[in-house]
Amino acid sequence: MDMDDPQQVGIAFAETVLGVTVSSEPPDPSSPLGRIREFTAEYGEDALRPEHIAAAQEGRPLLP
Repeated sequence: MDMDDPQQVGIAFAETVLGVTVSSEPPDPSSPLGRIREFTAEYGEDALRPEHIAAAQEGRPLLP
């Protein structure tokens, strides 16, 4: 990490505070985000509703 780059320092700080890691890799397909991405690839972004997000977080199937 370049300590002179405010964006990199800010991202590192946010990762520490939130306990997450920012990645440019695609998410694990079994993760909630991976399941949402798969759903939108198949049905389109317009089909995505708040109940789909809740279902993905809870591990339930994402129905169109």
